[in-house]
Amino acid sequence: MATTTSEQGFYTSKSGVEIQAVFGDEKFGDLHMIKYATQRDTANVHVMGKVDPVSVAKGKRATTGACVFAIFEKDRLLEAMKAKKVFLTNHELANYGTLNDRNSLTTAANRRAANQAGGTVRVDGTISSSSTDSMGYSVFAKSNFGKEVAPLLIDQIPPFDITLVGVSESTADASRMVIHGVQFNSDQGGSSVDDLILERQVTFLARRVSPWTRLEDLANGSGVSTN
Repeated sequence: MATTTSEQGFYTSKSGVEIQAVFGDEKFGDLHMIKYATQRDTANVHVMGKVDPVSVAKGKRATTGACVFAIFEKDRLLEAMKAKKVFLTNHELANYGTLNDRNSLTTAANRRAANQAGGTVRVDGTISSSSTDSMGYSVFAKSNFGKEVAPLLIDQIPPFDITLVGVSESTADASRMVIHGVQFNSDQGGSSVDDLILERQVTFLARRVSPWTRLEDLANGSGVSTN
């Protein structure tokens, strides 16, 4: 086994330009910044007659984070995740879906009226109290309530892993870390006359984090599992 730089008595660090992000199984080139934090509820336990705590109680752990993306011609995040299907209701399809989805569930006049009223399009329908009515419209058919499509908004993307892979330019030492079970919960952006590029800022919740580990250790079976 080759001797690593740390075993030779010196170390290398990796900058953002030497780190690549993989979202699920898509190597993502538009990421500008990523950060994460893990926090656990802890509290001192006090009893009467003692000034100092007698113990420390530990509770829930939460992992959160944020990403900043550089926006070019289009939204690459949803495009990268289009293979992950989700079930969306007719209400969401009528208001956020493709033009074909909106036209199949409502009319342009209804959408215009809803927008002018400051609301969303309402999708009505009648379902028989029996399993099927005379027209074969079944209360048990999920197609009467929506359909499986690619996510239309980032908060609809199913959980996925973000893997960061860093390779040192000077020594070729490689490491990786994994943020498991990422789910986006906010989406922000904007522009001004002082901004040179468009940016998109999103925050997420995650299940846990696997720390930075040398790829050589993982190949030899001594690293932390990515599962």
